[in-house]
Amino acid sequence: MFRKLLAFALIAAMLPFGALNANAASEWDNAVTVYGAALEQDSNLQNETANLLGVEDTDIVDYVYSEDVNQYINQNYDNSVLKSSIRIIQTSEGDGLNIDINEDMGQILLISEETYQNALLTSGITDADVTIAAAEDVTGESALAGVYKAFEAQGQEIDPEKTRNAQDELETISDISEENSNVEGFSQVQLNKVITEVKVEIVNNFNGDVTEDQVRDIVDEKLAENGLDGILSQDQINRIIVIIMNIKDSGLFTGEEADRLVNSSKDLLDKITSSDSFQDAKDKATELGRDIVNSEEASSFMDSLRSFWDRIVEFFKGLF
Repeated sequence: MFRKLLAFALIAAMLPFGALNANAASEWDNAVTVYGAALEQDSNLQNETANLLGVEDTDIVDYVYSEDVNQYINQNYDNSVLKSSIRIIQTSEGDGLNIDINEDMGQILLISEETYQNALLTSGITDADVTIAAAEDVTGESALAGVYKAFEAQGQEIDPEKTRNAQDELETISDISEENSNVEGFSQVQLNKVITEVKVEIVNNFNGDVTEDQVRDIVDEKLAENGLDGILSQDQINRIIVIIMNIKDSGLFTGEEADRLVNSSKDLLDKITSSDSFQDAKDKATELGRDIVNSEEASSFMDSLRSFWDRIVEFFKGLF
């Protein structure tokens, strides 16, 4: 592992280092609740869902319909199956993105909190409190459309390129997780940690300016650091790289958006590494003779190596 980190650091040392139209998050006066369209004509189901979401009388209320799902995430669902609902309030810049899935009555079967959070960060939403719930078991794939509909209800436009990237990311994480569900040593929490760390690495150490080859090196390194080296297929790795390059092309890795992305991503990494599922993944990796590096350990090590090579470069510059 040390040799891999060292090799990557040597390469990096030699390389040149909204969803919302608003420039920064501003706190909303009222939360927005967006119910799935199937609840509009089912008052009992809506009331049960409202209790799960913690809806208040002052909430702005709306519904997400099949045309919204198609518009925001390019998916086709009949209104009758749209049952996952969300409640969101945008908070002040720096508060971070907090996701809570209430499964007291129905489970979100495909998407984890971390996967939702990663996708919303990709869409440019970095400071908000979001609750997701359904009174029946659902896949949860359409919940993101409800979040975007909430911003529209508050009069804030969203960037369709970023929402498409967010949906592609969510689907890719979910698909890869499903494809590897029976593979020993794989978990969705590891994959989310990989993708989050790749984003932070690109912003912090490359200022958002990366080539596809550099992204491939970063992804390979993060897979190794998280015990997934040799587990994902090349096709799955390629899908991750396509997502990252699309996010890069959207401009999310530069400017103020990049700063907000990194701050909220660090919160996500803290949430991941303190979770029971991550500890289970670490234990399983140890059993298999692998190792999962804590984010702060890898970051500190890489920073020290880059600092060392920067000093060497400056030394040789001074000789000429």
